[in-house]
Amino acid sequence: MSHTQQHVLASAIVLALLVVLSIHVFLFPMYTSSPANRGVRISSYEQALCHDPYSRGVKIHPNKHKPISCPKYGIISVMQGGRLGNQIWEYASVWATARRTGLEPYMPRCILKTLEIYFENLSIPPLSNIGQCIIDIGQTVNSLAEWNSTDQNIIIPRYAAYWSLIVAWLDDLRQEFTLKKNLRNYAKRVLQTATMQYNLSEPTYVSIHIRRTDYLDYLWKKFKVRPAPTKYYLEAMDYFDKKYKNVIFLILSDDIAWCKLKLRHYKQRINFISNDDAKNPGKDIAVLSACNHSIIDYGTYGSFGALLAGGETIVYNVSGLLPTSIAEALPNWKIMN
Repeated sequence: MSHTQQHVLASAIVLALLVVLSIHVFLFPMYTSSPANRGVRISSYEQALCHDPYSRGVKIHPNKHKPISCPKYGIISVMQGGRLGNQIWEYASVWATARRTGLEPYMPRCILKTLEIYFENLSIPPLSNIGQCIIDIGQTVNSLAEWNSTDQNIIIPRYAAYWSLIVAWLDDLRQEFTLKKNLRNYAKRVLQTATMQYNLSEPTYVSIHIRRTDYLDYLWKKFKVRPAPTKYYLEAMDYFDKKYKNVIFLILSDDIAWCKLKLRHYKQRINFISNDDAKNPGKDIAVLSACNHSIIDYGTYGSFGALLAGGETIVYNVSGLLPTSIAEALPNWKIMN
C-alpha cells in the first residue's frame, strides 16, 4: 500500500471515529454519562421547605413509623406555605400523591408542628426521621405530571391543593384528619347548646364559613372579583331551610363582626360561633366538620371543613377557585351565583 493510500485510510478511520463519537454523544447522551449528583443531606434540605424561620429545627414527638434505613426509592414532601388551611391541603396533597405513586411520604417538621396542635395520629412521619439520608436535587420534580421514575423525588410546591387526587379517598381522608378529643368535645358542646336554645329534638346543622380579611384583596388582584354579597348567603340559607327540617345555622368567619352586622336579622335560627379575634382556627374547623351540611364562599379552610363534614355543600361561583373546582367534580357540592 502506497504512502498516499495509507494517509487516505488513516484519515477515513479518524473521520469514522469522529462520526461515531458525535452520534454517541449528541444523539444518545444518556448512555455516555450519568446526571451530576447534587446530593444534599435531608436535615439541611428540610430547612428550605419551611417559610417560617421560627419553626425550623423544632422538635416534635418521634413517629412510630420511624424507618431504620434510607428510602430505597424517591420520596414525597412539600414546601410550607400559608396558614392552617393551606398547610392542611399541603399535607393532604402529599398524603394523596403517596397513595397514587407508592412513594414514601415525609413532612417538614414546621408543617407537622402546626397540624399536630389540632389533629391526632397523623400517619406521615417527619423528614427528620431520614435526616441523615441524602436527597439528589437533580432527581427532584414538583408535580405528579413530571414524575416518570421511582427514583425521582416529588417536592410539592407551597399552597398546593391536589383536590382531584384527594377526593378519590374522602372516607380515608376523614380518618387521617381526626381532630383532637378536646376539639371534638368543643364542637359537640356548641351543637348541643344550639339544640337546647331552640328546643329541637332532631335538628339539621348547617355551617356557614365566610372568608374575608386579606382574601378580599386577593380576590380582586387575582380574579377581579368582588366578595360574595350578603344575598348569596341568604339564598343559600333559604335553600337548606326549604330542603331540610329544623335547620340551625352556625356561622364561622375570620370577620365575625361583619357577619353579625349583615346576617343578624335573618329570620331563621342562626348562631355566631367564631371569636371576634379569629384566633381559634382549631375550634372553628371542629364545628365545621361536625355539621351536617355546609355553605362556603372561597378559600382552603372552609373547603376542607366542608369535605370533613361530608354533607351537601353550597359554593359561591368564582371560576378558577378551589371550591368551585371541587363542586364541578362532586355531586353533593352545588355552585350558586
